[in-house]
Order: sequence, then structure tokens, then C-alpha cells
Amino acid sequence: MQKFEFGDFLLDAKEKVLLRGGKPLPVTPKALELLLVLVENHGHLVEKNELMKAVWADSFVEEGNLAFTIRLLRKALNDDAQKPRFIETVPKRGYRFIAEIKRLETKEEKDSRFRLIDNPLPSPSNDGSFSPAGNPHRHHEASNQSSGAVIALADWRSNPRAGNAEETAPFLELPADNSSKKIAVKADVARAPVRNRKIVVLGLVVSIATAIVFGAYFFNGKQTVPGNKKSIAILPFKPINTATRDEIYEIGIADSLIHRLSSMKGFVVRPLSAIRKYADIEQDPIAAGREQQVDYVLASNYQLVGGKIRVTAQLFNVVSGQIEETYKTEKDAADVFAMQDAVGSEVGNLLLTRFAVTSGNLPAKRGTIHEEAYRLYLQGMYLCDKRDLADARKAVQVLEQSVRLDPNYAPAWAGKAYAHRIIGNYGRSADTHEEYRESIEAINKALALDQNLPEAYSALCDNKMYYEYDFAGAETACKRALELDPNSSLAHQVYSRYLNSRGRADEALNEIKTAIELEPTSFHNQRNLGVSLYFARRYEESAAQFKRVIAMDKNYATPYRWLLFALEMQGNEPEAFEWFMKSPQMQGQDEETVRAFQTLFQTSGWKGVLSKRLKEFEKSDEVYFHGAAYHAQAGNKDKALEYLEKSYQRRELWMANLQVEPMLDPLRDDPRYHELVRRVESK
Repeated sequence: MQKFEFGDFLLDAKEKVLLRGGKPLPVTPKALELLLVLVENHGHLVEKNELMKAVWADSFVEEGNLAFTIRLLRKALNDDAQKPRFIETVPKRGYRFIAEIKRLETKEEKDSRFRLIDNPLPSPSNDGSFSPAGNPHRHHEASNQSSGAVIALADWRSNPRAGNAEETAPFLELPADNSSKKIAVKADVARAPVRNRKIVVLGLVVSIATAIVFGAYFFNGKQTVPGNKKSIAILPFKPINTATRDEIYEIGIADSLIHRLSSMKGFVVRPLSAIRKYADIEQDPIAAGREQQVDYVLASNYQLVGGKIRVTAQLFNVVSGQIEETYKTEKDAADVFAMQDAVGSEVGNLLLTRFAVTSGNLPAKRGTIHEEAYRLYLQGMYLCDKRDLADARKAVQVLEQSVRLDPNYAPAWAGKAYAHRIIGNYGRSADTHEEYRESIEAINKALALDQNLPEAYSALCDNKMYYEYDFAGAETACKRALELDPNSSLAHQVYSRYLNSRGRADEALNEIKTAIELEPTSFHNQRNLGVSLYFARRYEESAAQFKRVIAMDKNYATPYRWLLFALEMQGNEPEAFEWFMKSPQMQGQDEETVRAFQTLFQTSGWKGVLSKRLKEFEKSDEVYFHGAAYHAQAGNKDKALEYLEKSYQRRELWMANLQVEPMLDPLRDDPRYHELVRRVESK
């Protein structure tokens, strides 16, 4: 077998490895086979069907798999499809390797000139014993040559160039079996001149040390570490044929699997709300895993064929980037819910076995047998998770359709209650009283159907805290939600907000940090960490957190307001003004308005800016509570108390924080403030 050198790369055909600078590159075995075919035919067009026969003769794959593997190679080679240095696309036909190639002498030729020192190192086997093996580059090798682990995934983004449609339908190649994997290391060192012998020995020592480290890592990676919680994200299932995309398969099967694994002992499973964002057909599982800060990712695809659904799931180790296991199943697709539960149960049980952990036999919590009601519920909760006024109103409409189709659908009623609560929490355009009435009615219906529905208790906690001012009842509801689902990010987040309102800062911080551990990419959770720090009067930490949140989404206005509060409480007026000028509120202003604010700050300081903001507040939709906070800081006690009374009459959610809001400190010696506190706390 030959070695081929092109550019900075070396392709070793025998060892099946691609190196750059002497280091193996992260490409799959199939990608290497494909590269070898192209290199051996360099300068010549290789038709697509020829490549499929040469590389996937024994596999059931579609043409999209070829395009995907080409992209893997281009990423490894740092090649550009539009300005190729190595692999050229011939639209509608195939591919051509265009780089200049240098063929290197074979190992047999070297053997005639050098006496090799063959010194294989032992590698751990499945039973913990050691046996010799011999491959210096493939640290984690499946026994089947046609399968293998992906060390690192390529960028799955499609090539936008017109006429190159074959590169826009990615399909992840899946190993054909679940064969066990071993560590294999072998060192071949040629006799060197005396002056180089120390270097050779040193290199061998480094190789041995590296082999031991990698061997220990991958060998132990197959074991569950006692007392050390692992985490996993179940990504939305991807269709092989994009024409058959349907949320009921993509999100529904993932939901069933998440529920099946939610009680895995020693494991944290990311909730559905955390993984929805990865429904992009070209999502990179490793990137998703890193963003979710998990140890493992399960990335799956499905294909609908002849009334059946074929599912293939791959378990990725996020740290190593390798596929550790592959699971395949085929089920009857006629009954969607039975299929979802069957796939969730089968793959879930395989994962439980893989990690040697146990899980309770949880009943399905879907709550409906009506497909369209379930589909609408998934859409409604997606809209709710955006936590935007317009999307919350859409969510109400969608969830109302869901419960009309199935009036006994408890989770949809709880979702509707949540959506109404979101609307009620927004500005003056919302009818807080009507939203409360709708929300509490939906909660009662949900609990009448299912007394053990945690989402309903979280919504009840919100309503009792923010509308009824029944703080004892709110805590009872929050604790019940956590008792029913201790892994609910939402339940921990709601309870944290309750604890903030009671001035229990340390407990509130613990709860929101737990919510973040369960759902680290949640914008809402990250923002609420900053809020908890603010109410704990840890203003510097709070400001730093809000800056991080703004970096996540620079166009979302709420974190800017909280950041200004934190900076004002620090007395850091220059920075407060700097961030005010960066806020979305100011980005849409004309140059004259911008200059007016700059001049005002130079002549009257932050108080002058605040006064102008208060004039504009009268025309805004912002809640009265915030106007009270601004007036309190400006020294306008009467106006501040007037706004607090309006806030109380509207039952604005912020009134629950009346006793802990730092911006209201200037009012705390006023009897009118204490009377208002009494009215709120005596409910």
C-alpha cells in the first residue's frame, strides 16, 4: 500500500490515516476510503455512482451521504468548494482530486534498507487485561474495518453555490454494528544514527506515554464513574429525506426518549426546551454538546419506508468527539405514539445498559392520543419558550386549538396557563386581570385531569406569587413542582424568583444555578442569575452577568435595563450611560436624539438623562413598577408612590419584589410605602 503526499498532508493507505505535520487528522474511515479513491485517480473525474460502489458497496445509504463525506474531507483538508485546492466538484457528475501528488516509497521498500524495531505496546481489552495491537494512528478502532468512530465532526453547513445541490443534503454515515472497541498502539522506529538516537528514544517514550493516557481515557470512558454525575443531550431526530420532515417525529421521539431517561441514576438529561434549538438539519452534534456542556450527545436520524420507520442513533462522547455506540431499530410507523414510545423505550434501555445504570419504568406522560393535538402542543410550547409577548399570544392560540381537539389533554392546559402568565407579565398593553383569570382556569383544568403535573404547579406558583400575592401558597406550589420533577429547569427557575421576592438571596442563587446546570444555554436562566445577584445586592457580579447575557443576544432589551439598574446601584454613572447608548432603545434613534442625550449627560450627568427618560416613560408601554423605580432614584417620592399604586392595581408581577427592590430604597422611610407593603403582604 502506498503513501501519498500532497500539500502539507500525508495519506497512508495501509494505516488508513491522514496526517498533517505528523499528526493524525479527525476523519472517518469511510472518508479516508473516499479520499484514497480520489487520490488514486487524481486528475480524473470519478463519477458519483463509481464512488458509491467503491466506498459503500455493502451499505444502504443515499447519495446525500457522499456529499456529506466530501464536506468532512474538505473540512479536514481546509479546502473550499468554490475555490478548491484539492477536491473539485463536477456538478451533477462527481468529483476530481486536482492537487499535485507525490508517491512515497512503501514500507516493504524501506524494509530492504532499514532494520525495523517492531515494539508493539499492550492495549487494554474489554476484560481489563492487556493484549498486543498494532496501529500507531487509530487510537479508538472498531473491529469491523468498514465502521469506526468519528473523532471530530465537520461543519455541516450546506454549500450555497447554485448547481451544486448534491452537497446540500447531509446524511450522517452510521457504523454497521456495535462491535467492541480496543486501544491499539504500535511503534515502528528505524535504526537511527548515534547523534539522533536520543531523539528517537525520546519520541518513543512520548508515544508510550500518550498511548497510556489515551488508553486509560478511552478504556475508562466505557465505565460509569461512581459518584460522578454524567450528562447527556438527546438531539431532535433528523430525517434522511427532508421531504418527510415532521415535528411529531423529530421532537416527539426525542421527547419520549428524554422522558425515558429522565430518572437515570447518576445522569442529568437536558430537557426538551434545551434541545429544541438543534432541529437544524445540519446541526453538528459535537458543537451542540459543547454548548449544552454535556458529556454525551445522542444524535439520531430516521427514514420512513413502506409504513415503517428506521431509526439509527449515535452516542457521541463530547470530549473525545468519537462515536462510542450506534443503535439501530425499525418500528411500525402506523401508530405514531406507539412508535415513539417503542423507540424511546428500546433506545433508552440500550443506553441504560451501556452506562450500567437503572431507571424507573416511567409511564408515558404525553397525555393525549390525538396526533394533531400533540403536534399543536409541541408548537405552542416552542413559542412559550421564546418568552416574547407576541409569541406568547400565538402560543395561546395554538394551545387553545390543542385543547379543543382533546379537552382532556392536561399538559396542553398547563402550557396554556403558562402562556397566559407570560402575557400578563408584560407591559401596560396586557390586561393582567384577564390573563390571570385565563391562566388560573387552565391550571385548574390541568390539575383536575392530572394532580401530579409539575408544569401546572409551576404555573400556579407564578400566579399565586405575582397576582394573588399569596406567598405561602406560592411556595407550597413551587415545592410541589420540584417534588414531582426535581430535574425541571423551569421549576427551579420559578422557585428562585419566589425566593428573590422573599429576600432569601442565597437560596435563590442556589436554585437558579441548579436551573442553569439543567439548562445552561437558556437565555432566561442566565438572565435570572443576574437578577438574583442584583437582588442579593452583589451589583458588580450582577453587572458582569448581564454583560454576558447581552453578548448572547444584543437585540434583547430586558438585560440592558437590569444592567443599568446594577450600574446605577454601584454609582457607576459613566458606564451606565455608555450601556444606555448601546441599548436597543437608542440604536433606533436618529442622530439628533443621540446628540441630545450626549449633551445632556455632559451638562447634567446621569440624573439629567434619567429625567428625560422619565418624560418618555409616560408614552411607553413599560410597567408602572419600573417608572416608580426611576422616580425613586430621581428623588420624586410622590410620583414613585403614585406609580407603585398603579402597579399594585394592575397586579404587575414586580410588586412581589416590593420589599427587595434596591431602586426603591429612597422610599423606605415613607409611611405610604409601608402601608403599600402591608397591603401586598397581607393577601
